[in-house]
Amino acid sequence: MQEEVSQKSITFIVQTGKMTGKVFLQAIEKYLAQERQRRQLNAREKAIHPAYKGRMTIKEMMKERSGLANIEIHDEHIRDFERIARRYGIEYAIKKERDKTPPHYLVFFRGRDTEVLQTAFSEFVKKRLKVQERPSLREKLQKLRQTHKDRGAKIPERVQRKDIVR
Repeated sequence: MQEEVSQKSITFIVQTGKMTGKVFLQAIEKYLAQERQRRQLNAREKAIHPAYKGRMTIKEMMKERSGLANIEIHDEHIRDFERIARRYGIEYAIKKERDKTPPHYLVFFRGRDTEVLQTAFSEFVKKRLKVQERPSLREKLQKLRQTHKDRGAKIPERVQRKDIVR
């Protein structure tokens, strides 16, 4: 079973009066010529329209000899930016500056992607501001505890005792 899965099989359909070695050889040659042509078309297509890569290393970005630009992000929530950059189809590289105590990140991108990156970065900033404005869960719990304590203090003592006795 394993051999069947790991090996590739090809089916030839040849219409002939008599199957000879010469006919079989011609069929294989036609198949190989067609396969070569398909590979050449794929290679041309990839050269014209390179595939989106997303996050890359700085070396990979510099291989393509396009002008690089960068922005600095002081936020430790870099993953949010990465999600947004993937959504916008930006090819980028991130480098963490280790010498600074709060994390600082340099995001490198191609110079031609500036408008798209500005849009993505503005969305990232809006998202981070929205999260920062929202009160934390601990603060909400603290307020609920405080209101519960205040509510318990307002009930007269004898009413509290009656509730417990019942």
